[in-house]
Amino acid sequence: MRDFVEDVAVLLSYAMQDLPGVEKVDSPMKEVKKDGLIIKNTVYKSPVLRKMHLELAEINEMRILHCVLFPDPHYPLPIFGCDIVANKDQVTAAIVDVSPVHGVPDNFWSGIREVSNDYHFEGKRPLPLWGDEIFSPYCKFTKLKEEIDIANFYCVILHYLTFFKEGVLDSEKDTFWVNVMKRLDDQIWYCKQQKRNDKTRGILKQWFDEAFADMYMNEVLFDEPKIT
Repeated sequence: MRDFVEDVAVLLSYAMQDLPGVEKVDSPMKEVKKDGLIIKNTVYKSPVLRKMHLELAEINEMRILHCVLFPDPHYPLPIFGCDIVANKDQVTAAIVDVSPVHGVPDNFWSGIREVSNDYHFEGKRPLPLWGDEIFSPYCKFTKLKEEIDIANFYCVILHYLTFFKEGVLDSEKDTFWVNVMKRLDDQIWYCKQQKRNDKTRGILKQWFDEAFADMYMNEVLFDEPKIT
């Protein structure tokens, strides 16, 4: 099951580096180690995406992947997100979504909807209450144990990521300030809701302390966008 995390990490990494104008961003949290916990962060940006973040963490037998692709609010694009938690026996949690923001074209959702309807998972998990506010109807959140389910979930990630990349390539800058501010507000709301995730915060507090957990949540994982 740990190989699944590696496979998805490679897929996401190549996808990010393949985008036009991509630049790697120096991160003060590039690698963090403490008492057997290892966290590695890779961050990119491009003219269309303000932040592309891939985090890989390892704790004993557990592997964790976290990835969010945040568009520049000047572009009518959703937020791509993927998280995986796996041990040697199973994938205990896998989630992928393209979270809506203001002004995403209707034709973008038609392809996402078709993929979502084609894949169903027996281990489906309920979304946390804070997630209901930000995730799309096409969000996939599930446990994975059988190889066929793991393969199918990889396909969902691949399809969602492909549609997202096509959207990035086709998207045109929107300079109408009302639309930009609405997308800015949507991204801020997304970040605020994600920071309500007590499980992530709890793990960080357990291994470090409350101050580190707050800093990491606010500055590394879900830093809120600003218009420049």
